[in-house]
Amino acid sequence: MHFTLIPITLALALPAFASPVETVEKRTAVDFLNPTDGGGSWLDMAAPPLGEPLNVVVSGLSSPELLDLSSGVFLKYAEAIGFDTECLGLHLGGPQSANLGDGRGYVNQTEELRESYGVDGSIGTCLETLEGGNHFRVFPQAGTNAIFLAVSQEQDLENSHNIVPNGYDVGRDALVAGAVGKTTYFDLLEFKTYTFETTAVNMTGLIAPGSNGVNHGIAQDGIVTLLTVTYST
Repeated sequence: MHFTLIPITLALALPAFASPVETVEKRTAVDFLNPTDGGGSWLDMAAPPLGEPLNVVVSGLSSPELLDLSSGVFLKYAEAIGFDTECLGLHLGGPQSANLGDGRGYVNQTEELRESYGVDGSIGTCLETLEGGNHFRVFPQAGTNAIFLAVSQEQDLENSHNIVPNGYDVGRDALVAGAVGKTTYFDLLEFKTYTFETTAVNMTGLIAPGSNGVNHGIAQDGIVTLLTVTYST
């Protein structure tokens, strides 16, 4: 498995093209546990036997408040990088599940967040529902508290939200480009600013590149991006 650091100064660059890079031979295991080591998979279960790549991981070395999904801080982070809860809180279709190798087997996603098009609140995601855009599913890993994300860019409602060509890589790259560096979210109800600092590392050797086992038969490049997020107010 190989890692590539993405410098903060390249926040707007796509991870696949980040340069210069530094190779990291080892990282502490508390970032996450490799799902395959515990009998899991880097593909979730979308349309059995096909799955969608878990192509972004929020490191277990991130701020504890962020990793505690019950705290609400992760949602503020999602809002800071351009995502929000689903349109009017409504969800169509069944949840996907993932086996993260943490001894729990396949567990349903905890939530699905959609691109908000710069509009505060879930009303913004109604545009994504109609027009298509980026979205991700959330899967926490027991033991490490790392959060695995299945990110993809999808078509509009008329095209049944099918994934766009190269949509797994495109969705991942867009999320990472919007997350790396400093982002903030101001909560009007709390009158409070949430501040996040994000660094990113590209990892290879975890998912085999290509379309084997991948939903919709869409090939992906095999890159998983590890985000480490520091939260402050």
